Amino acid sequence: MLADDHMLMRMGLSTLIDCEEDMKIVGEAKNGRQAVELAHALKPDIVIMDLMMPELSGAEATKLIHDAYPEIKIMVLTSFATSKEMSDAIMNGADGALMKDTAADELIGAIRNIVAGKRLIPERLMRQAAEDNITPKLSDRHLEILSSVAQGQSNSDIAKQYGLSEITIKKQLSTIFARLGVSNRSEAVALALRKQILKS
Repeated sequence: MLADDHMLMRMGLSTLIDCEEDMKIVGEAKNGRQAVELAHALKPDIVIMDLMMPELSGAEATKLIHDAYPEIKIMVLTSFATSKEMSDAIMNGADGALMKDTAADELIGAIRNIVAGKRLIPERLMRQAAEDNITPKLSDRHLEILSSVAQGQSNSDIAKQYGLSEITIKKQLSTIFARLGVSNRSEAVALALRKQILKS
């Protein structure tokens, strides 16, 4: 079963798979919600899931399908190897993860291997998923300061905002950097947004 909101991508995959004697497309979904509904109705051997879809993301659809039908294999396709959506999909039960520009023969081989019971997720993506799903512990004050940093405020501005000294703000930022495992303000903001500690 194919789940992808891009008609051309679905057509390309469908044509590719139809050329294989041992494979058949049983359904196509144009959004995440429809993917879940079709998985329920059709019980396919494998779902080829685009991560970026309307209504329900590929990661959310992966979780719903995996939780209800763990026997259905799910292979996610993405254009962004290190996206949070990819990490979420892996943690939500995806059996395979491939880039959309993967060669045709490699894609077909991956489908066969996943249906046969193999899990095909590159080690670096497994590490990324594990890291993305560890949320650092930050206090409410740390989150307030980090939010101010994300808004582009200087240490002086933040100190005035909270009635604290600049030295205190520097110390708080050092603690935030240490807990996030980063070395500067821009890295802290980027990581906090990726882990959804702060909302973009």
